[in-house]
Amino acid sequence: MPYVLGIDLGHTRTRAAVCRYGDGTWTAPEVAPLDGGRRWVDSAVHIASDGAVLAGHAVARQQGPPERTVRGLPHRVGDPVPVVVGSQAYPGETLAAALAGWVSDQLATSFGEPARQIVLTHPAGWGPHRRRVLHDALEAARLPGALVLPAPVAVAEWHAAAEQVDVDSVLAVCRLGGERVESSVLRRGNAGFDLLARATSPDPNAGTVIDDLLVEHVLDGLDDPPSDPRLRARLRHGCLRAKELLAEQREAVIPVPAAGDIPISRRELDHIAAPVLRGAADQLARLAACVPADDLSAVVLAGGTARMRQAATLTEAALRRNGHDCPVRVGEDPAHAVCQGAALIARRRLAPDPEPASVAASHPAIPRQPVSGGEHEPDEIELGSPPPRPPVEITPLEPPPRRSSVLLRRGARGANRDGDDR
Repeated sequence: MPYVLGIDLGHTRTRAAVCRYGDGTWTAPEVAPLDGGRRWVDSAVHIASDGAVLAGHAVARQQGPPERTVRGLPHRVGDPVPVVVGSQAYPGETLAAALAGWVSDQLATSFGEPARQIVLTHPAGWGPHRRRVLHDALEAARLPGALVLPAPVAVAEWHAAAEQVDVDSVLAVCRLGGERVESSVLRRGNAGFDLLARATSPDPNAGTVIDDLLVEHVLDGLDDPPSDPRLRARLRHGCLRAKELLAEQREAVIPVPAAGDIPISRRELDHIAAPVLRGAADQLARLAACVPADDLSAVVLAGGTARMRQAATLTEAALRRNGHDCPVRVGEDPAHAVCQGAALIARRRLAPDPEPASVAASHPAIPRQPVSGGEHEPDEIELGSPPPRPPVEITPLEPPPRRSSVLLRRGARGANRDGDDR
């Protein structure tokens, strides 16, 4: 059955969604299972000594040196300094495209054919250079016609599929991701959503920070906290699971090695997470202050952390202090809002004919003249053409054959030793 694919390549997690075509119509977007049915995989790749590029469960199973695992792939895209692994150097965008190719291959195996259209999202702060190099890397990875567009545009499309959004309506979108809080203001046009302004937290202050605070809370209550890194990793996993459960229920337990189960309530978690969520709400409220109160139709929260009910409560309070009395919307599955919105855009581009799309470098939903606003993380500010690359030899990745592992090009030479030392 023909289908289209939306990929959310986040800073910490990568998710995917598909829309399928049958009986003359397209289905609603559905979360695509990855790597044995998981709803997400880490945004990481592991480069083995034999040149294999691994992702998903294979990254966690690796017993090799941790420095061969590259995480935070969106940060690496467009960086003139290559990623050095062992004695080899790789462009960051090529590693990101390799992970996108791995996701595409997973779905091609499940559905028996490749996607007819792929849309990959990126942070709103990216400028033309980063979008261009990622698009070129996707082409080299044999993902022709793949589109790249800002994540908040995908979130706005996801919201518009559930609630009517009139042309010229203004939305504010806040994505509470694992690592970053990103706020945006968008206006709906005839062809899609245009990005008007954005603000990004300069430091990691989202879901992973709440996880850190929860782990510290548990450790502070133990007489003999575990020191073994493996036990601490198990504790962190238990805290993460409890946080997810408390989005739906009032009580949960955290299994602690050698100490048993420790109960935790939603009230306790809200107290722990309040500084992080309040900071996100204040960021969004400051950005929304540039919009006249009567013009802002709604605020949409997305990202896994948006499932915490306190996120919407604090956002509503922050907006009211700035004179905005508009609804704050959190959909049924905010963690997958970006990839589902991307799948909707891919579906609209192909509709009504699910024939393979031709190669395209842009999309009407990509903002034509984005206006920056608020704080920005330094590596997200567009500085024009990149400087010359340092004097190291870049090792290209072999474009991945469909439904197989990505292999490094045989016989490639190692990086310059000076580059390794730096």
